[in-house]
Amino acid sequence: MKGRSGKRARRESAIARTEKTILAHEGNMELTKRIIEDHVESGSKKFMKFNSNMTDIEILKLRDKKLERAKTSLENTKKLLNS
Repeated sequence: MKGRSGKRARRESAIARTEKTILAHEGNMELTKRIIEDHVESGSKKFMKFNSNMTDIEILKLRDKKLERAKTSLENTKKLLNS
């Protein structure tokens, strides 16, 4: 796909993916815990910039930050889609 129709299709699919991610994060902490576990298992130092032995409070803070960023991204993508 090229041009405006391709750009629009990409944005629409991004909106659907982001909404799905937001719902998964709002549901419970399991997604955030899996993300942390995946980073630990990867062994890459690039992804180990955070403490891999997080407490539940730290995981909640990380989840809230991820939710805030995803919601902001969703709002911006919707604005661009409508412009």
